[in-house]
Amino acid sequence: MNLFHVFQQFPDQQACMSHLEEVRWGDAPGCPYCHSGRVARKAEQGRIGRWNCHACKSSFNVLSRTIFAKTQIPLQKWFVAINLVLNAKKSLSSYQLGRDLDLNQRSAWYMQ
Repeated sequence: MNLFHVFQQFPDQQACMSHLEEVRWGDAPGCPYCHSGRVARKAEQGRIGRWNCHACKSSFNVLSRTIFAKTQIPLQKWFVAINLVLNAKKSLSSYQLGRDLDLNQRSAWYMQ
């Protein structure tokens, strides 16, 4: 998949979250903390993809307990970074990745 397809398929944060929900849970979302299936989508404005667990009373999203958890970097940049690293002919330095994604070198290194 090239960069054009990444931007077409994932134009915003909501599209990225929906894709991750489909890949991680499919049709049966579950709590990442207690692994219960008794969950419901949270009706909260401004925060996309939040869920409530009725078993352990926790609030979570599809990013909980993944490499994307608590990141301030938009998911679209993460997806582009994954694409750039996978399609690099030899390797990709964190400096170059940072320049490509308009991030500092430390953030790019963490993403790699």
